[in-house]
Amino acid sequence: MRLIGPWTLALLALAAPGWSGDIYRWTDGGGNVHYSNMDAEGDDAAAVAHEPAAEEAPADLTDDTTDEAADRTAARGDADTFSATASLRRSALERDLRATARRLHEIDARLSTLARARGQHAQGSAATGGVAAPTAPEGIDLRSEEERTLATEREQLVQRADQVRSDAAKLREEVTARLGATPPWWIDLR
Repeated sequence: MRLIGPWTLALLALAAPGWSGDIYRWTDGGGNVHYSNMDAEGDDAAAVAHEPAAEEAPADLTDDTTDEAADRTAARGDADTFSATASLRRSALERDLRATARRLHEIDARLSTLARARGQHAQGSAATGGVAAPTAPEGIDLRSEEERTLATEREQLVQRADQVRSDAAKLREEVTARLGATPPWWIDLR
């Protein structure tokens, strides 16, 4: 258990965001290893993480400073921005579809339970004194108000699921047209 602390600090120090600057590691007199973003005094203090200087340019832009390179970088940035936005939209559609499917499952389970209870009581039970319910004439709905409400909600959810799938298909077409191919991050909604 004592090792968890130093390993956690080490991982946090190495994964620190860029604003943290240099990270220093040193060992105190008791043999404990410390990490800090402030330079420690002592012979064994050493920088373990370095924040790139603002003057350092990306390697792919240092050799080519023409307008062409700027246009390619802007286009790449636009494609990356579009791709990120499309990915977020796709994820939102997937969450919506999963929530809809979850609610459909709940409604189906409840409708099944209500139908089973209605069927059992239609044959007669202790609650009805053993008397079976009369058979309904053709065209008369014997479902309870709750069953009718749930059935209506279920129909709306099925339509919603179809709409979400349609929106996802349209988004895929848009992404493929804009990026030239379906990106590797795309996973079709089921």
